[in-house]
Amino acid sequence: MHDITVRLLRDAREAATVQAFWARAAESLRTWAGAARVALRYEAERERGMVTTDGAAVTEPHTVARSAEGRRVEVAFHGLRPGLPAADLDVAVDLVGELTLMVGRRAMLERDQRLGNFVIELSRWLLAAPERDLMLRYTLQSVMKLFDAEGAYAALLEPANDGARVVTALGRSVEFDGMLLPLDQSTTGRVVRSGEALITDNIREEPDIYMPAGVREGALARAAMIVPLQSSAGVLGAIGIVRFRRGGVDAPPPPAFTIADLHFFTGVAAHVAAGLELSHSVATTRAAADRTSAMVQASPLPLLLVDPEGRVHLLNEAGRRVFGLEATAEIVGAPLARLGISTPDGDLLTLLNSARHAGPWHGRVVVRQPSGDQRICDCTVTDLKGLGSEDLLVALYDRTEELRAQRELIAREKLATVGEIASGVAHEVNNPLAAIRMEAELLASTEDPETGAAARTIVREVDRAASIIRSLLQLARRADSAPTPVNVNDLVRDVAEIRRRVLRSENVQVETEIDTRAPPVLGLSQELMQVVINLVTNAEHALRRWTPAVIRISTQGMERWVRLVVEDSGPGIPDDLRQRIFDPFFTTKSPDEGSGLGLSICQRVVSELGGRIRLEDSELGGARFVVELPAAPIPALDELDIR
Repeated sequence: MHDITVRLLRDAREAATVQAFWARAAESLRTWAGAARVALRYEAERERGMVTTDGAAVTEPHTVARSAEGRRVEVAFHGLRPGLPAADLDVAVDLVGELTLMVGRRAMLERDQRLGNFVIELSRWLLAAPERDLMLRYTLQSVMKLFDAEGAYAALLEPANDGARVVTALGRSVEFDGMLLPLDQSTTGRVVRSGEALITDNIREEPDIYMPAGVREGALARAAMIVPLQSSAGVLGAIGIVRFRRGGVDAPPPPAFTIADLHFFTGVAAHVAAGLELSHSVATTRAAADRTSAMVQASPLPLLLVDPEGRVHLLNEAGRRVFGLEATAEIVGAPLARLGISTPDGDLLTLLNSARHAGPWHGRVVVRQPSGDQRICDCTVTDLKGLGSEDLLVALYDRTEELRAQRELIAREKLATVGEIASGVAHEVNNPLAAIRMEAELLASTEDPETGAAARTIVREVDRAASIIRSLLQLARRADSAPTPVNVNDLVRDVAEIRRRVLRSENVQVETEIDTRAPPVLGLSQELMQVVINLVTNAEHALRRWTPAVIRISTQGMERWVRLVVEDSGPGIPDDLRQRIFDPFFTTKSPDEGSGLGLSICQRVVSELGGRIRLEDSELGGARFVVELPAAPIPALDELDIR
């Protein structure tokens, strides 16, 4: 029994779909039971199907059927190993049912994640106003893959012909490409005419199905979804997705679409309708231009087309502004390096080539304009090979102004953390310290050796106190006006200097391990200071009434990265809270001790700088927060003046 359990668990782990798991499970059952052939049938509300292994059938197979929680699993064993207990067969079949449920849930979660990612990518794509046919083909190819369908099509309304013309058809629906579907004599026409979506288990049973002579694949069409392309001006047409019988007319019908599928597909149709409107506007205003060029030029995003050798083929107007060029013609045909793009992940051309094999590349870059000004941009590199082009699409999103706007919010949050210490101590202590130092310097000039030595001690201690006050003022000063190279080591020293002396009275030891070779990072110093303060403050809170009480702050320079670690010897963070600690307003502190924004702000600041933050277990016994930030781009920035 142990052997088949291990086999089925492995099958469930490795199978990407329920159908794939059934095929693996049937083969594993056949091998384990010593059967010549196994037929597995599964029926439930959301999943149903049947698989059969190779091998000879027998006249009277041994059938095991198990039912539980609305599902039924039936396995027919054609021949059995002698002595195999019937109870073991029952347990094995029950396990197939349980694992089917698990695989189905996992596949559903994975599909939902793919659907969400697709909507995000589709939104970005439509924002660039792509050419109509290109947009429809890209969208239909994606939804066919997401919904495991074999056919898809898009039909646009032609009022003059009282029909809807199929302008794009893919897969087994390609026979309908270019066909005019009558509005009053076709299922698609009904959807366009009424503006109401359709979901059916068998499109062939619809009363107004339109199936002209010569359409062979249409006879095998079954489950379908057809939704209208609803725009602000009315219905533009419809898009449909179809599942076919696989293996001929005798094959089992494909699984039906769900209401959740229909809701998502309707959302995709809304995006497509908006994209069609935008594409039509571009075509109208730039009728004499090439469609692809019009799309790129009209995009609010800076876009470039780059060939495999790194030469710029096309640069749009938004890109000309970001790169500070007088005209786009001066860069077309020139090497990409002339645009002044730098990235901490290495040479941009190398990253472009990697995008051809590893998928789209996303990261942050700095654009140095000829005037010396610099812009901070998010960059996405996409391979267009699937669209018949060898070029790469480089899309930039200028975040310079956005980062500037966020500066004040981060600064205010930082000041709220240290304001009580800085404002209540620094300015009030400076004047008395100055007076004490002046008097001590006068005493130091006396001829009495003991008095002079004591006075010099006073001067030395006053200078130490003044150093602490300067650190306080450094923490509380106004945020930087622009991203600059920031030395993380200096931030660690300032925070450690302040907190070490405060915490000493509470028997908390603050240790620092500084890597002097760590390069600077590009960002706003006050944002990064806030990250260090928040992490240290959380460590202090964890060490209350805890012994031994140790906080360790360390830095480490890595290749193109800088690592900051804040760890403590406290009780650590329970497993059930680890998934929520970065959520805004989540806190284990009392209402008067914290707002629950500290770690959320840390995560946002680190992410915006292209870095990452994670929680680990510390060798000290408590929590260990690891922050990794990209090093400032090379050449180093002496001063970042963003205007």
